[in-house]
Amino acid sequence: MGEAAEAREAKEARKTFIVPAIKSFDHYDFARAKISCSLTWLVAKAFGSDSIPAELEDPFYKDQYEQEHLKPPVVSLLLSAELYCRAGSLILRSDAAKPLLGHNGVIQALAQKGLYVTDQERLVTERDLCKTPIQMSSHLAMIDTLMMAYTVEMISVERVLNCVQKYSPFFPEEDFPYDAEEAVTTWINKVNEYLREILAQEQTTRNTLEVKPTTQKTRYKREDSKVQAALCLPLVDNLLKDNTDGCALAALLHFYCPSAVPLEDICVKETMSLADSLYNLQLIQDFCRENLNNCCHFTLEDMLYASSSIKLWECVLSSG
Repeated sequence: MGEAAEAREAKEARKTFIVPAIKSFDHYDFARAKISCSLTWLVAKAFGSDSIPAELEDPFYKDQYEQEHLKPPVVSLLLSAELYCRAGSLILRSDAAKPLLGHNGVIQALAQKGLYVTDQERLVTERDLCKTPIQMSSHLAMIDTLMMAYTVEMISVERVLNCVQKYSPFFPEEDFPYDAEEAVTTWINKVNEYLREILAQEQTTRNTLEVKPTTQKTRYKREDSKVQAALCLPLVDNLLKDNTDGCALAALLHFYCPSAVPLEDICVKETMSLADSLYNLQLIQDFCRENLNNCCHFTLEDMLYASSSIKLWECVLSSG
């Protein structure tokens, strides 16, 4: 009885969605967002999402003049390589008997995977990563390379192909993805195409079975809204630009967890408003918080403006 009441309350909360206040594009600080998301992801990988020290939960602090700075403990852990060694040992599956030591240890382990840490086409060295004041571009390059290592480990082309072939025809000459990003695009599109087909078939079956008197007015049904949403599900061409409204990614979550993300709860329209996009993006945030160990390290603005800055998929799909 308690669970049923909670479910009703959750549905009521979705019906009374209040559009959150967000920063406008003109006031959005892309550089700060990149640093914040990157460090939050790294800390979560280093300590585990459930065991992050309180002083590291937010990488920034404000001084008496309301100016933001990186917290000294964060800077110290970056300069000492502790965060990189912790996260790298997990991501790169290093031998527990020979844990990664120092920046060079992580750089070399990445190189063994064919991944090189570069900042503006220049190889990053241990000296760059030990510089004070901290050289943030070098550290962001290091984190980006660790993210790529994690992405390749979690979302290989082979794994995606094995997955989509279970429910969708696959034509190698047309669909074969050549890297992890194309693999994710293929995965999302195949799922959305499959949902479209299945729900269209369900609607056709219902139309065949239902005999409605011609004098009776057509009533709007919840099932109809579900089918209409499926028919409008967008396909993804640009992984950043085409995910800023949350439709395709929310549909992917629905496909694997239909009870947690019902299709009728996803806002899908031919023309999406800002409020519609924010609703879907909050739906994704809530799902990640409740089901994926709080793995989404983005703010709503980060996801909304992702096509202009950060690769959304590298962090949203990096579950802890």
